Amino acid sequence: MRILIIGGSNSLLKDGYVTHLAQSLQGYAEAEIIQISVGATTSLSAIGRLYETYAGTPVDVVLYEYSINDTGHFAPRPGGADSWLFCFHLLLKAAAQLYPTATFVPLVLAQQQHFSSAAPHPIYDAQIRAFQELALPVIDVRAALSGLFLGRAPAWLYRDPAHYDTPHATSIVGAIVAQRLLTLKAQNAEPLTATVARLQTVSPFTRLQAMYLPGVNLEQFTSGPVQRAHTGNRLMQLDYLRMLPGSRLELNSEMFPLALFLKSDPQHDALQLELSSDDGLVFNSRVATRHADTETLPFVYSSIPLPLLWSHSLLRRYGASRLAVSVPEQAGGAQTGFDCYAGGRPDAPERHLDLVGVLMLVEQP
Repeated sequence: MRILIIGGSNSLLKDGYVTHLAQSLQGYAEAEIIQISVGATTSLSAIGRLYETYAGTPVDVVLYEYSINDTGHFAPRPGGADSWLFCFHLLLKAAAQLYPTATFVPLVLAQQQHFSSAAPHPIYDAQIRAFQELALPVIDVRAALSGLFLGRAPAWLYRDPAHYDTPHATSIVGAIVAQRLLTLKAQNAEPLTATVARLQTVSPFTRLQAMYLPGVNLEQFTSGPVQRAHTGNRLMQLDYLRMLPGSRLELNSEMFPLALFLKSDPQHDALQLELSSDDGLVFNSRVATRHADTETLPFVYSSIPLPLLWSHSLLRRYGASRLAVSVPEQAGGAQTGFDCYAGGRPDAPERHLDLVGVLMLVEQP
């Protein structure tokens, strides 16, 4: 059983549920776990990771764990559940394009404040409705643990408000996931091709077509000092286009840019974003690009959903656009930024922007 895990920081914890999932499967199934998770971001980054890591090898299961992340980013925004559904349907279509024979399995975890199934949680409600409508084999850890502990989380269950503690809580979650995956294996659960066929009948976003553009392929559309680069650690390998101060990327397209994917590090500061569209949008602002987690990490992979820079929603008309991204000669001056992004460090020895990719969308007739 080849299991592709795309999730948030709970999927990356040392001695976390992924470790205990592998241990629980021993003796029941030969399991190979492929880890492409990334924390502190939304399901949009999961789409980028799917495209960036695809090597042509099929998998049996795509395990999707972004419930906590998406709650944190979308719940505070009006219409946040609709924006989440939008991201989720795009993610499903991307996964089906790359792994058509795999079974897509959503894993629903919960923040400590939402532990009890009785606690109001509009994003959770939207997720469960969407999973049920598509007949997806969801693993609802929130409901399972809330029922097991009568709606009251034991003191040892959470490490902090957003992470289950190791090893006791994560061993329980890992065992729950393993049991469900073994059941699905025995049942020959349906592949993503069947799921997406159902999606086409229920989704309000069926006419949207996505295209992922790797940053290194965009060098031909740049001017000024840019260079291709590569970096990696035990979790990921990244190719990216490094843009230095004075550089500029211009894209005129029949598509609209939904998100920029970055390899953010302590030398990041801000980009100048100029964007206009055929429906009258004109947006020009300096946007922060240093992820706050670079205070403690050498680099962070993340994304910036562009419509959330000027609105509360990802839902808009997706058509022809003119996009320019440049790195200002002068530091500072960021006017806006997405969640988790902070201003540049005044003592940074070198400023740059490391662009991993751009996700473009178009609404087909």
